[in-house]
Amino acid sequence: MKKIVFLSLFILCENSVIAQNEVAKQILAQCDSILDKVVKEKDADRKTDLLLSFYGTSIDGFPLQLQHLSQELLDVSKKNKDIFIESASFSAAAQAYRLTGNYVKALEYHRKAVALAEQTGNKTLVGFALNQMGHIYKDRLENEKALALYTEAFKDFEASGKNDKWYASMNLATVYYNMGSYDSSLFYAKYALAKITQSTSPGDGNQSIIYSTFANVYSQKNEPDSVRKYFAKAIELVNKLQSPRYKNAIFVFLAEHFSRIHQYDSSAFYYKKAINIVAGTEMDNLVLKPAKSLTAYYQNINADSTVKYWKVYSVANDSVNSMRTNQQIQMLTFEEDQRKRDIEAAQIAYQNKIRTGLLLGGLAVFLIVAVILYRNNKQKQKANTKLEKTLAELKSTQAQLIQSEKMASLGELTAGIAHEIQNPLNFVNNFSDVNTELIDELREELATGNLQLANEIAIDIKENEAKINHHGKRADGIVKGMLQHSRSGTGDKEPTDINKLADEYFRLSYHGIRSKDNDFNADIKNAFDETTGNINVVPQDIGRVLLNLYNNAFYAVNEKSKLQTANYKPQVSVTTKRINGKIEISVTDNGNGIPQNIVDKIFQPFFTTKPTGSGTGLGLSLSYDIVKAHGGEIKVRSTEGQGTEFIIQLPLS
Repeated sequence: MKKIVFLSLFILCENSVIAQNEVAKQILAQCDSILDKVVKEKDADRKTDLLLSFYGTSIDGFPLQLQHLSQELLDVSKKNKDIFIESASFSAAAQAYRLTGNYVKALEYHRKAVALAEQTGNKTLVGFALNQMGHIYKDRLENEKALALYTEAFKDFEASGKNDKWYASMNLATVYYNMGSYDSSLFYAKYALAKITQSTSPGDGNQSIIYSTFANVYSQKNEPDSVRKYFAKAIELVNKLQSPRYKNAIFVFLAEHFSRIHQYDSSAFYYKKAINIVAGTEMDNLVLKPAKSLTAYYQNINADSTVKYWKVYSVANDSVNSMRTNQQIQMLTFEEDQRKRDIEAAQIAYQNKIRTGLLLGGLAVFLIVAVILYRNNKQKQKANTKLEKTLAELKSTQAQLIQSEKMASLGELTAGIAHEIQNPLNFVNNFSDVNTELIDELREELATGNLQLANEIAIDIKENEAKINHHGKRADGIVKGMLQHSRSGTGDKEPTDINKLADEYFRLSYHGIRSKDNDFNADIKNAFDETTGNINVVPQDIGRVLLNLYNNAFYAVNEKSKLQTANYKPQVSVTTKRINGKIEISVTDNGNGIPQNIVDKIFQPFFTTKPTGSGTGLGLSLSYDIVKAHGGEIKVRSTEGQGTEFIIQLPLS
């Protein structure tokens, strides 16, 4: 029945596609009319309101039209020397780049828009520019950055005393949903809905996103009636639009909902619609997510469909990632590049002055040469000072990142220790309680003269005391091992039972992961070669290497289990064996594996495949250095989609 309801609702969507160029022309004509009013308007607040009304139209879904609009706004701003319109032009251009997946260019233009808006002092314009810039980080799931920008935008809208707070509130609802804070998401979605209905130009697309957020939250809360209600509202609004972007978003949300309730055929149906609606458009980068999900869905069902959607995914992935490969570096070096461009511009101007000075001849030439030499010397001194400062900052940042990686490992280790030490302590406490009761019984029996029963009770007490002693020593051994771990500053090698070390950190890592996610389970296996004996290593350092590999393996299988692949069972194993005068330790998982194009990079400092904010990219780099310092090797074998194996080889002496 649920399928029929949703399918009937989307019949309208299927029949609503009209020629986009004609719609875009109508919208641009409407924008031209508004632009005439903006130019003539002298009141700053009214001018800002008119500029924001551009974004209440469906043009937000057409990147090329947005680029046309931004250029028109820029031309008008230059002609009239209007900083308000110039800020809006950069926001429009940034939005166009963002919709086509060029986040670096989008960020560059958003920064310009924010800087210009701040110069106007108009809170509404500043809030709008910040809100638009937050979309970059929302799309990239850099939730903390997005949250900060949207919160700041919300405050600016609030300070303006107008009703534009729904802009930021709508996006805050989405970010909180992405972070798993569903109650907060629901709060801001309700607030946005209340405010948007009072707005003069809310836009059907924006309202459809708010209703979709409601549906997504209620899907997570397993409230099917509310899910159907709000998806129906979202569909009704999106049918009025000619925007492939909004329709793609609704289809993806529906597909995710059906996947969540294990109706995978329906999920695949809407993922296909999500691909078809944007395929061949300027926003074909939006096929990436649905194509990847369809590839996983058909993997064990239909080989032809698997290949088909894998090709779709590969094309989109290559397109997006070829751009994203250098995004982090480009973002980090953007300001430095800007500074270099300023220096180059100054050098060109300087060279022009030299050419002019050479024409003066005689004394003027000597004076200019003297000035040049003096200025060059000063510039070199300044450049050296800046380089020294930059190097110091880089070393400080590197030290902080390394410390962050060590603290992350310590957190994982601590969680595992807490779980490990709790078991023997539970035994000690339980047997102590039992002995207390038995002693009372012993005294009663002795008082009545029943020596035989008293003797039996005494035997039980002795056995319990032995168990208390055994488990007490077990807890003591764990504590001593951890104290030894904390005294790792000497770095001295010592004979170490590698099997015991590998097993100890294996259990600590597993319990550490489970302490953070109670729903996580994995099949853990070990196969230790009893002939390995003791080898000379720094146990704390090798333990840190093993802990990092275990944590990565559990992370990989946990991520794959979230894809809900049919018949998938997470599995992590560790083996040791003595081979060719070396001890070999192998850590294997059946996670998603590592793409072949980045396998050679995984030991590089700061390189990570985890989402932004989830890792420093130093764990494997530090592990590589530790193993090399022991005269050993660390290698990786991985098959994408099947799993990964890390192999450590350590010399016996």
